[in-house]
Amino acid sequence: MNKLYGNKLAIFIFAFPALLLFTVFVIYPIFPEVLISFQKNDGFRNMGYVGLKNYIDVLKNDTFWRANLNTFVIVLLSTFVALPVSLILALVMDRLSEPIRRFFKASSVLPAVLSVTVIAQMWIAIYEPMWGLLNSILRALGLDSLALAWLADSRTVVPAIAVAFLWQYLGLNALLFYTGIKAIPKTYYEAALIDGAGFIKSSIKITIPLLQDVTKYLLVLSILGCMAQFAHVRIMTAGGPGDISRTVIYHLYYRAFSASDFGQGCAIAILFVIECLVLTFLINKFVAREKIEF
Repeated sequence: MNKLYGNKLAIFIFAFPALLLFTVFVIYPIFPEVLISFQKNDGFRNMGYVGLKNYIDVLKNDTFWRANLNTFVIVLLSTFVALPVSLILALVMDRLSEPIRRFFKASSVLPAVLSVTVIAQMWIAIYEPMWGLLNSILRALGLDSLALAWLADSRTVVPAIAVAFLWQYLGLNALLFYTGIKAIPKTYYEAALIDGAGFIKSSIKITIPLLQDVTKYLLVLSILGCMAQFAHVRIMTAGGPGDISRTVIYHLYYRAFSASDFGQGCAIAILFVIECLVLTFLINKFVAREKIEF
């Protein structure tokens, strides 16, 4: 009993600094936000308690639901397009020769460490309607009808922003997948090779199932990163044309800092936190529930 108590005390002592920082910088700031969400507040003064009015106004606002739809479009593209592409890149990287692999490992993290402003400006140039790279390629291929004003067209602006955002972290995710692949014992692949399994079958039967912990981690990281998407939207379109390309976080920013309505801004923030918690709960419940040990 004393040994068990001593272990718990040691765990508490070592965990306390991190727990204290988490409480001060993450948990505590939520409470003032909750308080302000029930007020009419312009960011400088409280102009009265309004109850649930801010939440009702937010939930009645079409722009809020459009921002949610845009956010979930980016989340779906990340989940069903970007992460599978990153996994494929990692599987291919594992099969490359060492010099080429080192090059790809070094270059894959470069977009992720570059400034968001640099990445966004680069993609603005790519999407430019008259001389942009994308439209220039389409015209060179005789596909002039597909050359669009990508960031000014309501049909394409959200996917265009999503591509720029997801491209920036594609290589980093591939590198994390690759790290997970290297942790899988080689004996599994040797046994599969003896049984006549090739690259594709080994990847499906061995690699992908044994990467479930890495996949879960990247899924949570990618989904919450997409939910918090702001910088690319702010730089590339400022939520336009009109309010077509706003995400939830950008809509929060607009209501709080452009419209000077901190009450609604905090209400949006609380609703956003609830959405993220629900998504995280669902991922933890349904993805990689059983621990795999090598």
